[in-house]
Amino acid sequence: MTPTTRPATPGQPIRRRSTWLALAALLLPIATSSATAADSEACHASHRLVITEARIVHEPGDVTGLASALAARLERRLEAGGHQVVRTLPPTRSEGLSPAMDAFARHAAPYFLRLGASDVTTEGRPSRFLLVPDQYQPRAGQLQATLDDGAQGARLATWRFDLEATGGKPFSPDINAHSERFWETQWGRSLDEGVERLATGVLDTIRCRPLVGRVLSTQPRGGITDLRIDLGREDGLRGGDRLMVVEPGVPVDWLGVNLLTRPSTETTAGPVREPQSLGMARITYLGERDSTIRYTGRQAVESGDLVLVRPQPQRLKRLPD
Repeated sequence: MTPTTRPATPGQPIRRRSTWLALAALLLPIATSSATAADSEACHASHRLVITEARIVHEPGDVTGLASALAARLERRLEAGGHQVVRTLPPTRSEGLSPAMDAFARHAAPYFLRLGASDVTTEGRPSRFLLVPDQYQPRAGQLQATLDDGAQGARLATWRFDLEATGGKPFSPDINAHSERFWETQWGRSLDEGVERLATGVLDTIRCRPLVGRVLSTQPRGGITDLRIDLGREDGLRGGDRLMVVEPGVPVDWLGVNLLTRPSTETTAGPVREPQSLGMARITYLGERDSTIRYTGRQAVESGDLVLVRPQPQRLKRLPD
């Protein structure tokens, strides 16, 4: 089957948030049957994430490498929870959805976690008198994060944790945040507590979400099409799973152009499409990081289309009404 151009209406106005809501509607039958966290077998997916080093407002002058150390510490906790951090990026100042959509395009990771910290420096001054101890305000601050879904173009969660106040005396000499010695200090333990709380929030948010992947290539075979996808055993895919093939529409197939934040009156120069289900597919080859699925639907499938795991009834328990 030769892929064909899908019908679209050029110049159609874009309504803010409408695109990802349409995709969310396709996910609803799966999401409503999500399991509780108590059943680990039901929530087997190993989701892929991209995280950024923390953007720190008022960096402490006596601690080096804090931004990357916070990201590394969080990465270890997420991977211990069964998920994959595929890339750690430099901090970003952008507050929109574009970084998440770009991360999905570049790294095939649906989830984008942005870190931040503020007021983590010391305040005070040494005493002028030899016998009077130096005075410093307690060291505290906040840890912040946002979690975005780059496949749907949606913000899933926002966190802001106040860190427990500790002594504010500066480290002398300066200390490297990648050293275990730092995390054994009183303030290091306070930061680590915040990282732990954040990791728990992220794990709880994505634990039972549908497994999302992408079509890497297509191979027509008469009336059927074999699709190579970027999901495998390491992602939690299993031989008996059935997958829904989804044409994502805008903005996922126009990544890098953040259409969601444009005014509703603005139009695009090209076609606008809503996400739609193209049909079901079954696994014919299950690899570690990629697989082949057989699609028998009538609609054209293209590289870059999405695939969603359709859970079997025995795999996911329905939430109580």
